[in-house]
Amino acid sequence: MPADNHRLTPGAHKFTTAHGATLTYFVKGRGPRLLVNVAPGWGCASILYQNSFGFLERDFTIAHLEVRGTRGSSFPHDLAKMSSWHMAEDVEALRHYLGVDALDSVTGHSNGGCIALWYAIRYPRRLRHLVLLDSQLLGPEADAVGGAAMDAILATRPERDAVDALKDYDPAKILSDEQFGEVLNKFLPLYFAQPDRDMPRFQREIFINLPEAKPLRTQAAVEGQHSKQDTQLDNITAKTLIIVGRGDFICPVEVSELIDRRVRSSTLHVVEDSGHFPWIEHQPRVWPIIKSFYGIH
Repeated sequence: MPADNHRLTPGAHKFTTAHGATLTYFVKGRGPRLLVNVAPGWGCASILYQNSFGFLERDFTIAHLEVRGTRGSSFPHDLAKMSSWHMAEDVEALRHYLGVDALDSVTGHSNGGCIALWYAIRYPRRLRHLVLLDSQLLGPEADAVGGAAMDAILATRPERDAVDALKDYDPAKILSDEQFGEVLNKFLPLYFAQPDRDMPRFQREIFINLPEAKPLRTQAAVEGQHSKQDTQLDNITAKTLIIVGRGDFICPVEVSELIDRRVRSSTLHVVEDSGHFPWIEHQPRVWPIIKSFYGIH
């Protein structure tokens, strides 16, 4: 299907939804399978995934979706609709625009995983495969297990200045893209198992854009209105692959284990010596996991 669909030619695309919103997406790869990658909703945009998913592009046509409020995708008139729950509707709008009855595959990393989970929960008949990379999960149980795991990991990190900067982080106080970039860089080392090994390339070649402050503030302000995601995972019917780095502090292994227990058809892989970006920190370990999931030879 991707090779015959002009809406999936490589490059930048935009369309207008049935509700009059503008959504943008970026297509890379010309593989036989369509993979929709949902960028997080807090303003980082899809550039870091475009710059790091190259190993997938032979086997997949990847549509990197910018959800509402990010990088050319319009904000809703009612900013209360900036939650991850609402952003799942952007994935459904893309499915409708592409003219397919069901999406073969949706993937998401971190908050992108949270949005992908909402899509799988809300539109189970519209999705066949779900791939979660160090996914966020909303809900009281997820908060409890994730919070305890985060505290334990941060207590062992030697980068104490970064830990202190993280504790001072408040999305409501981020007023500009430049400020957001500066604040994020202060605790960025915590996202890697070995920052000296992996962070320089990440900053030089992968995450090369400024994050956007307005999506961060608006999403954070309304996320609590749909906060019991962890109680709805049994709605998911898609075959699900869960990958997580052993040392991820922000979306810890325990959260992925909770997802794995509650999604009917799921497989969990923990990548050792990895933080929040296992496919960047250890791509040679992650690619065989994905190939096996899809039966790619």
